[in-house]
Amino acid sequence: MPLKNSLFRNVLLALFVSIYALGLFAYSKGSAALTTHHVLQALANGLLIGQVYFWMQSTAYKRLQVAIGLLTAIFYLVAHRAVLPYVWFWVLLLLQVLLTAQYERGLKWRQIPFLKNILIPVIWFVQLNLIPGLTGNWSMLYLPFFIFYLALSIQVDIEDIEADRGKIKTLAGLLGRESAAYVVLFLLTLFSFLMGLPWIWIMLLLLVVRRELRLPKGSYDALLLVLGAYFLLR
Repeated sequence: MPLKNSLFRNVLLALFVSIYALGLFAYSKGSAALTTHHVLQALANGLLIGQVYFWMQSTAYKRLQVAIGLLTAIFYLVAHRAVLPYVWFWVLLLLQVLLTAQYERGLKWRQIPFLKNILIPVIWFVQLNLIPGLTGNWSMLYLPFFIFYLALSIQVDIEDIEADRGKIKTLAGLLGRESAAYVVLFLLTLFSFLMGLPWIWIMLLLLVVRRELRLPKGSYDALLLVLGAYFLLR
C-alpha cells in the first residue's frame, strides 16, 4: 500500500477508534457521565491502534515511526495512569506487545492458518473492552463485542483476499469472497440482536457516511465511527 494512502487510512482508523472507544464508555456509563479522563483514554486507544496498524503496513520512515510510537505509548500510559499500579494491566499490555511484535517476525502468527482471524479480535477486545472493563466499566466485558471484532477481521481479509492468495490461509480465503461476506453479515446481525441495536438504521447510516465522506477502501472501519456515534447520542 502506498505510504500516503496507508497514512491517511490509519489516521482515519485512529479517529474512528477514538470515537468508538468513547462511545463504549457512553454505553457503559451513559453520555452524561463522561469525563475528560474518558476522552483521554479513548484518544489514547485510537492513537495506539492507528499507530500499530501503520507500523504493520509500512516499512518507511522507521525512525519517525519509533519516535511517534514512543510519544503515543507515553500518552497512553498517562491516560491510563489510574491502573498503572495493577499487575493485570501490565500483563495484558505486555501480552499485546508480544503478539504485535510477533505478527510478521519470530512466530509470524499472521501466516499460521486461520490464527489471525482469532488473535486480531482478541487483541481488540482486550484493548478496547477488557482493560476498561476491569476498571469498573463491567458492561464493556459483554462477549458480543468479540463477535463484532471477529466480523471486522473477516471483512478485512475479504478485501485482501487476492493479496493473501497463496501466502496466508484465512477464513475468507477458505470460504471464498461471497460466502465470507455472508458470514460477516450473519455475525454483524447476531451482534446487533444480542446488543439490541437498530441494525437497519445503523447500516443505512454507514452507507451514507461511506458515500458522502468518500472514504478509502478499508473494511468496515467506518462502522466504528457510526456505532460509536450511536452509543454517544442514544
